[in-house]
Amino acid sequence: MNLKLREYQETIIQNTHRSMLSGHRRIVVVAPCGSGKTCIFAWMASQTQKKGKSVWFIVHRQELMDQTIDTFTRFGISMDNIFVGMVSTAANHPERLPDPDLIILDECHHSAAATWQKIIQRFPDTYMIGLTATPCRLDGKPLGAIFTDMVIGVTTTDLIGTGYLSKFRYFAPSVADLSGLKRKGSDFDQEQASELLMTKAIYGDVLQHWRQYANNLQTIIYCSSIKHSQAVAEAFREAGIDAVHFDGNTPKQERRQIVSDFRNGIIKILCNVDLIGEGFDVPDCQCCVLLRPTASLGLFIQQTGRALRPLPGKTAIILDHVGNYARHGLPDDQREWSLEERIKQPPEYGDDGRLIVRQCPNCYYTFPTGPDVCPNCGTPIINTREELKNIQNIRLEEIKNSRRERAIEKIKKTMDISDCRTLQDFQAFAKLKGYKPGYAFVMWQNKLKKGGGLHGT
Repeated sequence: MNLKLREYQETIIQNTHRSMLSGHRRIVVVAPCGSGKTCIFAWMASQTQKKGKSVWFIVHRQELMDQTIDTFTRFGISMDNIFVGMVSTAANHPERLPDPDLIILDECHHSAAATWQKIIQRFPDTYMIGLTATPCRLDGKPLGAIFTDMVIGVTTTDLIGTGYLSKFRYFAPSVADLSGLKRKGSDFDQEQASELLMTKAIYGDVLQHWRQYANNLQTIIYCSSIKHSQAVAEAFREAGIDAVHFDGNTPKQERRQIVSDFRNGIIKILCNVDLIGEGFDVPDCQCCVLLRPTASLGLFIQQTGRALRPLPGKTAIILDHVGNYARHGLPDDQREWSLEERIKQPPEYGDDGRLIVRQCPNCYYTFPTGPDVCPNCGTPIINTREELKNIQNIRLEEIKNSRRERAIEKIKKTMDISDCRTLQDFQAFAKLKGYKPGYAFVMWQNKLKKGGGLHGT
């Protein structure tokens, strides 16, 4: 099968090449989960190989390595001078490989980690292209210390609109009080979260909501700890639903079999902590359940993105039981990525004082503010107490500003330059009249010459 690129993929390649020609050797390419980043750079790797040069395609998980090799095989791309392998292999045994002319770093938001840095520092003059949907570290810090340029690709909204990603419906029914959740490092304390989320009543609520909104859909559940993930899988099995937990300690062959069984529909529910996220391509996943509260925007986008792989007629379901939407917005929000600045947490309220993302109190459907009724169940939307307070404060401020502007206009009409005594008076007069700053000093000097006294300090 020949590798035929989509128009936006060709644009990404052109912009990356343009960045190289302008002198950049370390470039991060940003494109959403499911946009085909592996296909884009499989094509780029093949073109580099045709020129007799060597390419390293570096990944950090076995599943991602398998998927990448499958992509090269599917499109008939020779791998004579292309090494696809784990970051640990390339970092610890580079002497076993030919020196690379191009290094592609998959999921490069991990590139600040020590193992990745071994590769980056060993080849300071080699072209390196990082691929990611989330160009920031999991703690939110930017990647400007590693990359010198950023190529921004297509948006999630665009891909949904063109059918390259699935539409989705987002529900956020709370199942536990997480308001007292403490931080541990750059994220929440997952052991504490696990304890708060591990009761039979909560398992019952999670199961109930899954049956209500996503019954019988292929589902990935993200949990707070291995113990929590195992317990959730057990709760679903007790309810007669095929569910399996797996983690990084699960033997590789068993992991491969579990993933294969999930893709083939033999397993209905796949429970994990952080194992299924970056680059994990499962179009048959129709639902994601979030039981892992996170302060990491990158983790949130990577996890929710698993449900957005397209299938004909598919509308994905995302069930957020831990309020991650309130911290990060919705999966298709447009974000201002930067190599120098942290990504900013989205504001809770807009300029009009209303919530930017709203949750229906009846069905828990979560959506951008706008409609007068819930788009899912038709419940009328009523402003919250805080929104009403915000709206009142905005109106009061508007009244104050209006009064202030009228007062200033009155002063402009009645104030005369003969009223000015000090330099500050002349400066205020010049500002009100819209004159240049130098006007005030000249007029003050003229007054002094005419015997107006030494005023002004």
